[in-house]
Amino acid sequence: MAKRGSMRNSVLDWWQTVLDETKDLVDDGIDRARDDDDAGLAGDVAELQQAVAMLNAKVDSLVAGRGKPPGKPGA
Repeated sequence: MAKRGSMRNSVLDWWQTVLDETKDLVDDGIDRARDDDDAGLAGDVAELQQAVAMLNAKVDSLVAGRGKPPGKPGA
């Protein structure tokens, strides 16, 4: 029976190592994702502002009764 206890401890030690390594991997991934989000945020905000401005111009032209959005002649 001494082998059984030793085998059980070995398996438990192995699982503990797997869990620790998995936690470290997830933590590192979260840290990288947070760092990456900050870097591209300024560019994303500028793109969104430009898209909103274009949509506002299209809506304004439709409301004004012109019937066609700016930038599309003959459409």
